[in-house]
Amino acid sequence: MEGLLVKALLVAIFTWITFFDKYCTQFFTYRPIFVGPIVGLLMGNLQIGLEVGCIIELMFLGQVFVGTALPPEETFSTILAAAFACISGSTEVALATALPLAILGQMGMYFRNMVLCVWTQNRLEAAVEKGNRRGIWMNCLILPNVFNLVLFAIPVFLGIYFGADMVQGIINMIPQVIINGLTVGGKIIGAVGLAILIKSINVKNIWQYFIIGFFFSSYLNINPIGITLIAVVCVAMAFYNDARPQGNE
Repeated sequence: MEGLLVKALLVAIFTWITFFDKYCTQFFTYRPIFVGPIVGLLMGNLQIGLEVGCIIELMFLGQVFVGTALPPEETFSTILAAAFACISGSTEVALATALPLAILGQMGMYFRNMVLCVWTQNRLEAAVEKGNRRGIWMNCLILPNVFNLVLFAIPVFLGIYFGADMVQGIINMIPQVIINGLTVGGKIIGAVGLAILIKSINVKNIWQYFIIGFFFSSYLNINPIGITLIAVVCVAMAFYNDARPQGNE
């Protein structure tokens, strides 16, 4: 349990840093494809972390914010789902827990944005009117990240440290047919997310890349990580080809 304590603490600290980036620095380190491998590394199973990150990234690839409506929280979901998958040694656990955890995180985000941040916003406006720099820092940066610690980092620690055995027991009691159904459902969600993304961009001149990806995935059985590396190569080739001056041999 001591090893699990250290892992849970490290993942909780990483969670806090990740949410700081999500709401302050915006380096996009909060995306599932980045979060999954880091959690896997901290939990001692980088491969499962990579697989979980790719799977959940597909599930939430096309999500968008519409007004004040928040989509399911993909960062919180990925962190806990990857941790549980590493503990159980199965990526199917990630598919079974990703969406429920995302909805739970969504509830935390609503509480943060609609209640706590409204309170700090009023305090921030008062501090600006008075020219109180300390009040500005406190209500613009410090308190919102304290909220992230309480709402996300601490639950991650408790979920990993105290909930690992319980979650594993629950997973063991779930019939295999249900696990298979959740796996299929997760793949459908990924297809929907990809369809939303394709609809939002102009694919008229890049359809050939979709065919390449489909061929490598369906006929050569290359996993999502390999497909991603192939995509990076294709993007680099297209970029340098477009950047080449006209008439340059």
